[in-house]
Amino acid sequence: MSFTSDVKEQLSRHESKRRSDKVAEFYGIYVMTDGRLRTHNKCVGERAEKLCVRSGGVAARTFYREGARPVYGVDLRWSGSFSLTDRNSAAAFLRGCFLAGGYVNDPDSPAHIEITFKNLTSYELGIAAFELCDIVPKGTIKGSRYLLYLKDSGQISAFLVTIGAIKGVLEYENVRIMREGRRNSNRVLNCDDANINKALSAGAKQIGMIRRIAEAGRLEELPEGVREIAKLREENPELSLTEIGELCSPPLSKAGVAHRFSKIEKLFGEIEKAGG
Repeated sequence: MSFTSDVKEQLSRHESKRRSDKVAEFYGIYVMTDGRLRTHNKCVGERAEKLCVRSGGVAARTFYREGARPVYGVDLRWSGSFSLTDRNSAAAFLRGCFLAGGYVNDPDSPAHIEITFKNLTSYELGIAAFELCDIVPKGTIKGSRYLLYLKDSGQISAFLVTIGAIKGVLEYENVRIMREGRRNSNRVLNCDDANINKALSAGAKQIGMIRRIAEAGRLEELPEGVREIAKLREENPELSLTEIGELCSPPLSKAGVAHRFSKIEKLFGEIEKAGG
């Protein structure tokens, strides 16, 4: 079962205490379908039928197959009226909209949730409902389709909480946290790899200079402390300057080690310039 189907089944079991909220949810389904709901989700079909009757409408159930998949159809007839009055009615309306035309990516996929509206009137009502719930969606029009969507994981969680999909939020957040943990671990590992490669490259360069100085017979020109650094570097090509400093006697700071390496680099430069 997809995450979208799972969330819709959870919402189909949501209990609304106020009759006005039940009407609001039904109206969300009604305007999303123009009174002709067709869904592969049996729970959604049964929910729409029940809400229609409780809102004073008449529902006629149909059932057929579309290929190998069963389709649950409900024809909804209703002559009532509806208007957004508060946050609760807006949340209930959006719940109905999501049940009839909503989609949310699986938690381990890029964050995305959308609701597809059939016309401009219902699309604008959807925007108003989102605003009453303090959630700001993005909107786009594709041909005859009007879409409101969210791509921020925090807003997606807030939306799921608002419409009553608490279990869905817990699952979504759990997977999202695990995914972020993996990303952070990979980021740290990549950073560590980069630092190791950087240290190895620097170490190889420094060892090359030290060996060139030794070949020229001028290693003894370096002060004792600098020769100690040169010896430690040849023995530990993979260590950083900080780690080299910890091996010194007495230990040196990173800046102190860098200063001694600058003396090695200066003598190497003189040898290269003289060609001998």
